[in-house]
Amino acid sequence: MYKNKMQKTHVNNLFSLVVLTLLVMLLSLRPVKASTIILDFTSNPSTNIFGVSTNAFDSSPFGFTGLSHNQVIESIFDTVVEDFFGYVYPSLPPGKELDLDFEIGTIGSGPQNGDSDYSYFKIGEDYQNQTGSLGHACLSCALPDYFTYSPGAVVGSIFTDNLLNLAQLALTDDDRINLIAGTTSHEIGHALSLPHPSGAEANPGESSFGLMGTGASPANMPNGERILDRAFSYSNFDRLISAIGLRDISVEVPEPGTVMLMLLSLGLMVSRRKLIK
Repeated sequence: MYKNKMQKTHVNNLFSLVVLTLLVMLLSLRPVKASTIILDFTSNPSTNIFGVSTNAFDSSPFGFTGLSHNQVIESIFDTVVEDFFGYVYPSLPPGKELDLDFEIGTIGSGPQNGDSDYSYFKIGEDYQNQTGSLGHACLSCALPDYFTYSPGAVVGSIFTDNLLNLAQLALTDDDRINLIAGTTSHEIGHALSLPHPSGAEANPGESSFGLMGTGASPANMPNGERILDRAFSYSNFDRLISAIGLRDISVEVPEPGTVMLMLLSLGLMVSRRKLIK
């Protein structure tokens, strides 16, 4: 009788553990994203909503010394993500983050997270020299409530061959990453409603100029600021919160396969205890 009771207790404990694990996984799932921004470094060629075509991104002319081409792409992506999620702002409540997602992908492939609201930004060479600018994007068109174009449109581009003209300012790989990533975040900022400022703005980054700063009047940002680790100004981030909204920072949970292995191990431990007894 005692043995049967102990076996029943072990089974109940294991069942409770399974239910608790599944509950944690369900509660930790992220909600559907407000919008997903996909950065494309590889499509060759591609054309954005303005009719401007770009080739694939070529990192070799920038003179990176300690990073492979793939590492350069990953570093640019990580820095862009950091611009939107990596700083502390007074208006950002603890445990909250912008309701926005980023991926590296290829135009036409769609987002890996299954989001129905998504836009592309192309990082590459303006091989036909159609603009002469460092990048461009449409204002607010990456916001779901203001989609001017259908989901999946290429709403902005960063022209790395034009950025190459400023590469002599960069002395380190970090400088080179900041030059490209800062311009990328700047153009994404436009697509999320941010305009150019009139000058320097208070921000948590390395420069007195925020990421939306520009060399054009009236901001007149010196080009040397572009290689610094800039951040969105406090006022810009307030506007992003208003335009995008916030979500809870999700708790990372193990992959389903890992969970199953954990449960199997626990089951074996329970069985072993029963055999020992």
